Amino acid sequence: MNKSFRKHIACLAISGALVLPAFAQTQDPAITYSNGKVLLQQQRNDQAMAELRPLIGTNSAYAPEASYFYALAALKSGKANEAYEMLLQLQNQHPKWGGMAEADYLLANVLFEQNEFERAMSKLQELQGTKLAQDAENLKRYYLTRLNDRPKYEQLMRRYGSDKVVAQIYADKLIGGWYKPEDRKMLESLVQEFKLDRNRYLSKEALNRQAIDIALLLPFQLNQNYATTARKSQFITDMYAGMKLAQDSLQQLGINVNLYSYDTGADTASVKRVLETPEVQSMDLIIGPVYKSAARVAARYAAKNNINIVNPLSQDLEMAAGNDNVFLFESSAATQARQAATYAFQNFAPKSAIILYENTPADSAFAIQYRNQFQQLGGKIKVFKKIKPKEATATAAAFRDLKLEGTGHMAVFSDKMIAAMNATSLLQGKAPELPLITYDSWLDINQITLQQLDYLQVYFISPKYVNKLSPVSKSFTEKYVSKYNLPPSQYAYAGYEMIFYFGQMLHQYGPQFNGQLASAGLHPGVFYSGIGYSAPTQGNQAQPDNQYVPLLKLENLELTVVNPIF
Repeated sequence: MNKSFRKHIACLAISGALVLPAFAQTQDPAITYSNGKVLLQQQRNDQAMAELRPLIGTNSAYAPEASYFYALAALKSGKANEAYEMLLQLQNQHPKWGGMAEADYLLANVLFEQNEFERAMSKLQELQGTKLAQDAENLKRYYLTRLNDRPKYEQLMRRYGSDKVVAQIYADKLIGGWYKPEDRKMLESLVQEFKLDRNRYLSKEALNRQAIDIALLLPFQLNQNYATTARKSQFITDMYAGMKLAQDSLQQLGINVNLYSYDTGADTASVKRVLETPEVQSMDLIIGPVYKSAARVAARYAAKNNINIVNPLSQDLEMAAGNDNVFLFESSAATQARQAATYAFQNFAPKSAIILYENTPADSAFAIQYRNQFQQLGGKIKVFKKIKPKEATATAAAFRDLKLEGTGHMAVFSDKMIAAMNATSLLQGKAPELPLITYDSWLDINQITLQQLDYLQVYFISPKYVNKLSPVSKSFTEKYVSKYNLPPSQYAYAGYEMIFYFGQMLHQYGPQFNGQLASAGLHPGVFYSGIGYSAPTQGNQAQPDNQYVPLLKLENLELTVVNPIF
């Protein structure tokens, strides 16, 4: 999907009112059209298609856009053929529609999904010189990197070999595993014609690369008593299990990844010894260590030796500060706060907020980041107040004394039951339509029912969200249970996503993938709603942590991502 569509959708203010199906609405085309877009933004794609369908083929001014959004909903729900037919109908019935470039882009996306690569490429060529040219390049790169059928790719090379993106990705695939001695002449020609990095593509190391080597510096605690450490180290065991399954999945794509495990805890001396070994110094990537003191040692090693390191669990942005070789796999707390504030500013009106936060360093820092971002965007903070949930009476008074009139939304940053109960009680009694942003940990507070949270307009910041009901998650669970005889934890999902994402980055761009992270953009993970290290406000500069933060809302007791990437 493209940037302009994402901006279009991001600007839709969700009122929280119940959206009725078309037959139950007044037959006002504007209402039907608006409802369809809201349903699409909420990822209720089949309902969006049903809502928009009556507008299609009519003389309504909304007919062209309804057709476009219908096709988009069809694509998002896996109905590429239906999306294709609708886009052809749109082109035939409304050839002079002002958004036809958007429709062409979407049609290219549909053709890629149908494995019609040559037709998709031809359609993208029509967008050269338009405002969607860069989006077209990104879409092309996204699908070509995932095309692992060599004969089919070489067929594309014969027709589109003069396209730098097509040629460079082919060169990446050659050194990533396709290379044979007879390919040397072709590779040299590509390097010369497109001015590619000779060292990256023609060095002895690049041409002899048979597999990607990743070192895992994790606290397995193998030298300690298993009975006493099994529970403590279970999260590492789960993460490693997920990594191994990702290794299998990558191999099926033709990407060979070797995982080398090293048992490293908080002991900095042992970490130093591991880092000094010749085999670690030849790795393509290091994941870990986990603990802060050991991670700092590894960060200095990364900078000195120009090798990239991924911290698998930290949300502390300082762990990567000033070091271009260190990345956090998770979104930092600062990024979570800023992204949530941005969503609130774009979607809630008026642009004013009430912020309450617990008196802990973490919650205070989160609230400050949120406030600063909201104000920077042009929002107004009506109340910014610290609470102490341990003091129940004072906390209740802080909520009771709030003046909600003229407020666009409220944000509460505390995972304590007393704060959650006071906030929900206040809104239930005085302003059930007022949006509330908070942590997803509230979903686990037993004193508040899901029905209560569904009734209110509560938005949950959920950086580790995985839809366990999706087909791919169910399939993963079956494989995981079959192999390990227990269900996957959040760490198993994280381990899988980590190896799958960085394995592909290494395959496409080599060990020095830093410069490619920003241009790679944000994309859905296998289980995660999104992964990526580019921030719109930072131009082409890669960020050290995952920039996508899912925001959830209950709809009919089901969690829905309200800020999807596509």
